[in-house]
Amino acid sequence: MTELLQKSPLFPTAFSADLGRTTVAALRESALAEWRSNAERFYDYDDREADGEASIDLLKQPVRRVFEHDVRRRPDGIEGAPVAETMTPDEVEQCFADGIDPWACTDLEVAPLWQIQPRPVAVLATILMCAMIKDKQALGQVFRAGGLTLMLCPSGQMRSQLENVAPEVVTHWQEKQPCPTGQNVACHIYANSSDIAASEKKRSIPKFRQAIDKSLMRHAPALAVCSAKSQLSSEQESLVYQRFRWPVLSAKAIIETMRFTHSNTGQLAEDELLKRLPDSDALRRLEPLQVAAAFEEETTLRVADRISQIVAVQNSGPHISLSDVEGLGGAMPPLKRMLEDLDAWREGRAAWSDVTRSALFYGPPGTGKTMLAHAFAGSAGIPLITTSYSDCQRHGHQGDMLAALGAAFERAAQQAPAVLFIDEIDSFSDRSSKRLNDGYLRGVVNGLLEQINHAAEVEGLILLAATNHLDIVDPAVIRSGRFDLKLEIPLPDLSGLEVILARKLGSANNPGLNLTAVAERILGEPGATAEALIRDALSRARTDHVPLAQKHLEAATDQIAPALDTALLHRVAIHEAGHLLSALLSPLPTPLGVWVTARGGRVEPAPLATMTSRLAKAKLRMCLAGRAAERLVLGEVSNGAGVGPASDLAQATVLAAQMELNWSFGESGLAWQDVSPLDFQKLPPKTQHRIEVHLQEAETAVRALLNDNIAILKKIAAELVQKKELTRMDLLSLSKCLSSNAAKDDDEIPSAHLIARS
Repeated sequence: MTELLQKSPLFPTAFSADLGRTTVAALRESALAEWRSNAERFYDYDDREADGEASIDLLKQPVRRVFEHDVRRRPDGIEGAPVAETMTPDEVEQCFADGIDPWACTDLEVAPLWQIQPRPVAVLATILMCAMIKDKQALGQVFRAGGLTLMLCPSGQMRSQLENVAPEVVTHWQEKQPCPTGQNVACHIYANSSDIAASEKKRSIPKFRQAIDKSLMRHAPALAVCSAKSQLSSEQESLVYQRFRWPVLSAKAIIETMRFTHSNTGQLAEDELLKRLPDSDALRRLEPLQVAAAFEEETTLRVADRISQIVAVQNSGPHISLSDVEGLGGAMPPLKRMLEDLDAWREGRAAWSDVTRSALFYGPPGTGKTMLAHAFAGSAGIPLITTSYSDCQRHGHQGDMLAALGAAFERAAQQAPAVLFIDEIDSFSDRSSKRLNDGYLRGVVNGLLEQINHAAEVEGLILLAATNHLDIVDPAVIRSGRFDLKLEIPLPDLSGLEVILARKLGSANNPGLNLTAVAERILGEPGATAEALIRDALSRARTDHVPLAQKHLEAATDQIAPALDTALLHRVAIHEAGHLLSALLSPLPTPLGVWVTARGGRVEPAPLATMTSRLAKAKLRMCLAGRAAERLVLGEVSNGAGVGPASDLAQATVLAAQMELNWSFGESGLAWQDVSPLDFQKLPPKTQHRIEVHLQEAETAVRALLNDNIAILKKIAAELVQKKELTRMDLLSLSKCLSSNAAKDDDEIPSAHLIARS
C-alpha cells in the first residue's frame, strides 16, 4: 500500500486505508474470476474443436487482448515504477499539458487502465464504505448479532450501486473479522429508485423493515443502508449498535478511486489532479451517474477535466447573492445571521443543532420570495434544490406526488450543505379544512411533515419555503422546530425598486437613465412588475434598433402605471397621512413605513404582540382615519376606503366584530363566536347595531383628532406628494418631533425638513 494512500485524510486511520486497499483488491479478483468463467462465450472455434479448457489462442482478438493485458497483472495492480521518475520536469509538464499522467503508468505507450475490474463507481462506493470503518472494533460491531449497523446514505443512486457491491464488500470484511455466530451479515439497502411504480414505493419501507426483522430473528448480523433513520421502525432504531453517515464525495475520494482504476503504479499526479478537480462543495453535488461518465476517460487528468466540465454545466446560470437584494424590510438581518451560523458550522465553531437552519417567507405575490432563496444559496455558495406543490402534483396521484416530494428532499440531502426551497407551501393546505378531498390533503400534508422531519436530521441542509397566504398553511408545518423563522417579505420600497430595475438592466444601464422616476411611478408594485417593465423597455429599444433610452422606459411604465394624476395623488396622500397621523397620536407602535402613488398607497403597521381594548379602539380609529382625512381636507370622501374585502371599511368592520364577538371588548357577553369569514347580514340585529356603534364612535373620535392637528396632517401629505415614501426612520423622527411639540402652537409644528429622511 502506498504512503499517499495511508496519509490520505479520506481514511481516518491506517486500518481504514488498509481495509480499503484489500477490499478493492478482493473485488478485482472476483471480477477477474467472473470474467474467466464467462470467457467461453467468446471462443471462436472456426470449425476447430477444443478439448477441455479452451486455449487462449482460440479467443477472439479483442478478448485475447483483454486477457493478455489484465489476467497476468498483480492483484494490487502495481506493475512497476512510474515513467515520470525517468523524465525531466519539462517532459512531465508537457505530459500534463497533453492530459497524460506519467505518474500513473509504467510506459506512456501502454494504458494503465484495467478492463477486467469492478465498475469505477463500485470502486468508489467500496472506498467510501471502508472509510467509515476506523478500527477493528468498529468492524467487529458490524458482525455482532442481536442488532444492526446503520449507514445513512442520502443518494438514491449510490444506494442502488451498493445493492450489488455491499454484499461482496461485507464478505471480504468477514474474512478479516469472522462473525462469532458463523452467519453471514445480511445487507438491507433501501434503494427506492425513481423508476419503480408508486404502489411499490408505498410498500418499500414496510418491506425494508420486514427484511431487517427476519434477519434479526434468525440471529444474523444486519447492515441497513437508507437515507434517514426514521426509515427504520422504532424497535429497530433501539437496536442500532453503530451509525455511520455516508462520506461526502471529495477530491480525495475521486483520487483514491483513480489510483485503483487508472494507475498501474499505485501513484498519481496528485497535486495536478487537485488543481483540476472542482472544490468540495461542487463535488458533493455530483451523482454516481456523472462520476461514472467522467471515469470513461482514459487518463486521470482527463477524468478530472471531465468532472470539472460536468460541474461547470451544472452550475451554469445566473448567480445572485443577498447583496443584490434590496427593499425586503426586516428579512435581511435574520438571513445574514443564518449565513453566519452556516459558516460557523462549516468551520466547526458551532454544532448543527445550535444553528438556525430554516425560514419561511410570506408576503404578497411577486415580492421576490423565490429570488431571495436563490440569493441566500448564492451568498452561501451552496446548491439550491427547488420543489413546489404543483411540481410534485404533476407526477400523478398521491403516491407519485409524495414520491416526487421525497425525491426532492433526497437530492438536497445528498448535496448538503445545500438549500431546499419549497414554493407554494400554502397549496399543501390545512388538514383541518373541511373539503371533499380532505383525506387526500391530509395524506399529502402528512407526507410533507415526514420529509421536513427527515430534513432536520441532515446536517448542512437549510430549509426555506414561501407562501402568499400564511394563514392557510397547516400550523403543524410551520411550527417552530420545522421553520425556525417566519419572515415577512413586503413589497419593495423605492430604493429596492431602483436596485431591481438596475440589476435587470445590467449592462444596458447607463447614467443617462432616470430609474428613480420610474421607481416612483411603480411604487407599490412587486419586484416582478419592475422586471417585466425592463423586459418591455428592452424589447421596445430592439424594435427601434437603438440603445435603451428613457423614452423606452417611460413607454413601458405607461403600460403599468398611467401618467401621474396630480389631483388623485394629492387625495391619496391626504388619505394615507390620515392613517399615519392617527397611528402616531395613539398608543399604537410607530408604523414601519408609508408610500403613495396615483393608484393608491399604504401605511405599513407595526405588528402587535397582543391586543387590548385600548389598542383595538386605536387601531379602529386608524382604519377610519384615511376616510376622515379626505372629508376634513377635501370636503368629501372617495370610494377608496371601501374597495374590496381588504379595504379600510372591511378591515374596520371585521375588527369591530372581533372586539364584540371574539375578545369581549363590547356588550355581547363572554360567548366566543367565529367571525372568519364574517357574514354581517346573518348576525343578530343587536350585534349588527353594536358593531355599527363601535365604527361610529371611532370615526367621531378620529375626526376630532385630525381636526385638532390638521396643519400637521397637511404637511405630512405634502411630504408624501414630494417624496412618495417615508421610511421607518422618517416616521420615528416625526413621532419624536410630535411628542416634543405636543404643547406648542401650530406655527411651531415641525416643517417638512424635520420629517425628511434620516
